[in-house]
Amino acid sequence: MKRLRSVYHLMVPFALALLVPLHSSPAFGQGQALPPIKVDLPPPPNFNVQNAPEQYPSGEMSVYGLRKHMSKYLDKDVQVKAYLLQIYECPAELRKCNDELAAKSKKEKMKEAKAARKGAPPKAPAAPPAAEMKGGCHPCDQPHFFVADSPTTKLDHALLVADYPIKDWTTGKPKALVAKAGAEGGQYTITGTFAINSIGGFAASDGLIIHKKFQDSAGKVITEGNAVLPPDAQEIKLEGKAAEKVGGARIDAKIPENTTGNAPGKKPSSSKKKGGGGSDSEF
Repeated sequence: MKRLRSVYHLMVPFALALLVPLHSSPAFGQGQALPPIKVDLPPPPNFNVQNAPEQYPSGEMSVYGLRKHMSKYLDKDVQVKAYLLQIYECPAELRKCNDELAAKSKKEKMKEAKAARKGAPPKAPAAPPAAEMKGGCHPCDQPHFFVADSPTTKLDHALLVADYPIKDWTTGKPKALVAKAGAEGGQYTITGTFAINSIGGFAASDGLIIHKKFQDSAGKVITEGNAVLPPDAQEIKLEGKAAEKVGGARIDAKIPENTTGNAPGKKPSSSKKKGGGGSDSEF
């Protein structure tokens, strides 16, 4: 019993000592605290920033400005200043396949016409185009190219320009569109109708251009008119300017091509020739 009491008396002070906070000398850390490190990182890219103005001082719209005011310009003729990104070209093997198919179809029609002149009974109707093409070649896309406010814009953000002509209006022979793309080509001026759908079958929810005229930075016409519009629709009607005939409509009206670089609807400043009458003399 005496031994138990002595142990008890020793344990009580020990337990009380554990409850009292230690007031020993302050502990030192394992190292010296360093000032915070400042890292200079470039700001994160903001894909909503537009470097192009909504409208250029010369009057042309940017792609950004055209889309921003879409409700104002939709289904109207507009002028857009932008960089050329890419011209669509039908792959050579696909073009060859289509040419061969067209030649075959033309040959068969000529044979049928010749037989009909000799009094032979007409053949059964030919298979519809879709069935005829089945297992053959896919048709080439309609002519189109892409433009944007920056020469480095990705195609999925670019503005599609549809249905430019692929023939020479004077000779009727095929004529490829040749123009430099990217920064090397500089900014071009594209004139046409701003729309959601084109006659050739293209569609874009943020709008596209139905082609009517394509000019370089000096104002030289690279191509004009539209591959699918009827002749009476081959005309540019910009707000505040006189109507301008282009393509086949201009050729039919015997109006010389505007290669002076002057804005559409304005007379050349140094011209002394008189037009053939009417507003068409201005072009």
